[in-house]
This record gives sequence, structure tokens and C-alpha cells, in this order.
Amino acid sequence: MANVVRWNPFEEMWSLVPRDWLARLGLPGETEWSPRCDVTERDDAIVVQAELPGVAPGDMEVTVEDGVLTLRGEKRSERKEEEKGRTYSERFFGSFERRIAIPETVDAERISASMKDGVLEVVLPKREPEPKAPARKIDIKAG
Repeated sequence: MANVVRWNPFEEMWSLVPRDWLARLGLPGETEWSPRCDVTERDDAIVVQAELPGVAPGDMEVTVEDGVLTLRGEKRSERKEEEKGRTYSERFFGSFERRIAIPETVDAERISASMKDGVLEVVLPKREPEPKAPARKIDIKAG
């Protein structure tokens, strides 16, 4: 016998909304976000710049594994304002993860990262590609 499944059109609608939409509006919900990144290729390296205002270098991690650069961390910010004897405060906490595929020509041993004015810069130096083996004819043995 077939199972009857109740269809909820609102559930489909929410699946189309960006994951951090509720957090951007200040509503309860997921607080995960993803930093904006610029990826630039130079002759000698690939440079990734990620906007991470308010994120301390100690609150993030940069890793490379299996051809993927991963930027991961947590943003913690708090703002307090006083006006007419009242204190207003706003807090934002949220984790982030950004994964970027990198080519095989990156020299993983020489990757460096630095942070200045809320921008993380990761330099992925290129190495010379290994020479391809020349084409060769393969003899076919009979019988």
C-alpha cells in the first residue's frame, strides 16, 4: 500500500531562501554566514582575499586538503550604545566556512596567509607543472 505524504508548500519555499536570511534580518534562526571572497590569478600565484570584518585571526582556521582551500571560523561582535540614559546592545555570533577548489599547480608547502583591516589574504604560490611524458607507441602482441 502506498504511503500518503502531506505536501507543505511553505517548506519548499523556505528551502529557496538563503540560509543566513533570518540572521541578516535579526530574526532567530541559523547564524551561519559565508564571507565574500575575491580570487585573483597572477603569473606566480593565486590570491584569495576574504572579507572578514570583526573576525580575529585567532577565531579562524585556514586549511588545504585534497585540492580544496577551506576558510573556517566564527564571528563574534557586540555593539553597545548609550542614549538618554539607556543602553542598547546588539550581538552577532555565527560560524562560517568557505571552500574553494584550487588547481594541482599550487605548491601547498609554500601557502601563506595574512590579515589586515578585516581582509584575510591567502597566497597560493604556483609551482612548475611536471613535464608530460612524451607520447610513445605501444606494440600489440599477437596470440
